[in-house]
Amino acid sequence: MFVPTKRQQKVVRITVWAAVLGLLLGVLAQVVFAVGADAHTALKTVSPADGSRLTTAPTQVVLTFDDPISESFATVTVTGPGGSVGTGRAAVDGAVVTQALRSGLADGRYTVAFRVVSDDGHPVSDTTTFQLAASASPSATTGATPSAGSSSPAPSATATAVQADAAPASADDGRTKRLGLAVGVAALALAAGTAVVAATRRRRAG
Repeated sequence: MFVPTKRQQKVVRITVWAAVLGLLLGVLAQVVFAVGADAHTALKTVSPADGSRLTTAPTQVVLTFDDPISESFATVTVTGPGGSVGTGRAAVDGAVVTQALRSGLADGRYTVAFRVVSDDGHPVSDTTTFQLAASASPSATTGATPSAGSSSPAPSATATAVQADAAPASADDGRTKRLGLAVGVAALALAAGTAVVAATRRRRAG
C-alpha cells in the first residue's frame, strides 16, 4: 500500500487549503460586488405615484431618491396626450427632484421619464406613469339662476386622488437575491473545502 511521505502530505494540505482559500476569496468578491452595486442611488418615492389615477391635475412631479442628486445632470420629461407638459428645468434639492408642470393638463395617460446622476457619479434612469381623469368630476347643474334670497349648494370641489408614494424600487428584491446567491455560493465553497479536507484525511488514515 502506498504511504505518502510527509513532504507529499504537506503538499496535499497546502493544495487543499489554497483551493479552499481561493473559493472563499471568490465568494467574498461576489459579496463585495453585490453590496457595492446596491449602494448606488435608487428612487424611493414618486408623486404622482406610479400607476395612480387622478381627478385633479398635478402641478408638479416630485421624485425622491435615497442619496443626494447632482444638480447638473437631472432631467425629467413628462409627456401626455398633447406632448411634453413640463415647464422649465428640474429643480434639485438634495435627494429631491421637482419638475413643474403646465396648467390645464388634458385628460389621459402621462409618462414621467427621468435621468439623474448621484453625487457619487452613478446614473439612474426609469419611467413612471399616471392617469388624469379630471373631466369625470361633477359639473355644475345648468338651469334657472337662483334668486338672491335663495341659497343653493355650491358645486362640489373635485375630489383629489390620493397619491400614495410609490413603493421602493425593486432594488431591494435584487439586493436580497444577490446576497442570497453569494451566501449560497459561500456555503457551497465551505462544504467543498470541508469535503476535500475530509477525503485527504481519510486517504492519510488508510
